[in-house]
Amino acid sequence: MPKATRSIDEVEKVKEVIIECALDILSTEGYENLSMSKIGAMMNMTAANLYNYYKNKNELLIAIHKKTFSMLLSTIIDYTGPEHTPSARVKSLIRGFVEFGINNIHVYDLMFSRPIPQYTDYIGTPEEELALDEYRSSLKALDFAVGIMTDYIDTTPKLKGNDPRYMTIKLITELHGVISLYNSRILHEMDQQSGEFFTKIVEDIFTSIGVKPHTP
Repeated sequence: MPKATRSIDEVEKVKEVIIECALDILSTEGYENLSMSKIGAMMNMTAANLYNYYKNKNELLIAIHKKTFSMLLSTIIDYTGPEHTPSARVKSLIRGFVEFGINNIHVYDLMFSRPIPQYTDYIGTPEEELALDEYRSSLKALDFAVGIMTDYIDTTPKLKGNDPRYMTIKLITELHGVISLYNSRILHEMDQQSGEFFTKIVEDIFTSIGVKPHTP
């Protein structure tokens, strides 16, 4: 007797479980060890069956990217939510981004360091529509951060006239540099006081945009 066809909701639930299993492997073993066969083993499902849900690894990576940027957005929203001033919110934005980066090493690596295909690489391919949806979803984290930076600039006289989007992207690149060096342990190889160096560098980034690190 043939198996009953899964409903759309059931299919989406299975796809979500696949993503969660992929993130578990990614978080504990890194990108190199992420494979359909390993995900299948976690789910008691054959790799061939997984391809009924994601046609290829590119589709899976697009879905993982969408999920991870949603995780980042949730993190920075949680960090900035309780704050009542633009200065406190931008400070918490930085802290949230840093905490996400150092607490999710392999996930962060896939999001920001791995040379995996991006949206423009999928233009003209069967995955273009999925990639565009992921791209738009991922930009929500950046747009949220730009909104916080806009409010901060508007209430900080010496920053008036600065482009909020440029300042946000510049901030991300500076934070990415120190997070990547810390996560790879290269910072530790440079100096064994890497924890203190990391904290001081992040505090210097606070200071560079006029935020006092140790004030509420």
